[in-house]
Amino acid sequence: MYFALLVINGKFYSKVAEKSLQVQNKNQPNAAAGNVSNAIQTIAATIYTTIFYINCGVFAAILRSIPVIGVFLSFAMNCLIMSYYCFEYRWVYMGWTLEQRTAYVEQHWSFFLGFGLPATFLTFFLSTLRSAAVFSLFYPSYVIMAFLATPKSTSPSGQPVASSVSSTSEWMLPNRISAFLIVRILNNLVIALVRLVGGVRVEAIMADKKDTAKKDQ
Repeated sequence: MYFALLVINGKFYSKVAEKSLQVQNKNQPNAAAGNVSNAIQTIAATIYTTIFYINCGVFAAILRSIPVIGVFLSFAMNCLIMSYYCFEYRWVYMGWTLEQRTAYVEQHWSFFLGFGLPATFLTFFLSTLRSAAVFSLFYPSYVIMAFLATPKSTSPSGQPVASSVSSTSEWMLPNRISAFLIVRILNNLVIALVRLVGGVRVEAIMADKKDTAKKDQ
């Protein structure tokens, strides 16, 4: 039932995203799917995204195991992951790659930390199935808000400093936090492992197909 609902909800969420785009009278940019010329590349992108989310969960779990501050670090990371997931439909329509999306979250980390805070607070301390059930209730509204939102940098360059506070004494938040650095490293390790284990076999299959095609000609 759980996995069946995931598939059904996935189709429903995409409809919500498409309708949100239409209601706002925005010119739809080239979608990521439009840049993918065949089904094989689409499947590869889906697998890569799945690996990304798995590694996000692994990294959040590792953070949670750290004594004392682990729960707080994991909670903050889950806020960013939640925000990323809510904005993903928008970025897909914009044709952004996974690297562009994670870099954007890192550059606007304070916005996304706050954006994902309420949803994370409602689901973080529940079991997997219960949190998924709660999440499915308000996720469509978050997709709509993601299309309406305009993230701003934490401390943009050239930001004017208040006259009453000197620039040397003012405490500034960092412009970027590499929150997904470990996740990207895990992604590269998994992809390298897949290529190491299955790369030769895939190349052999492709070579056999080419030889068969030449014989048929």
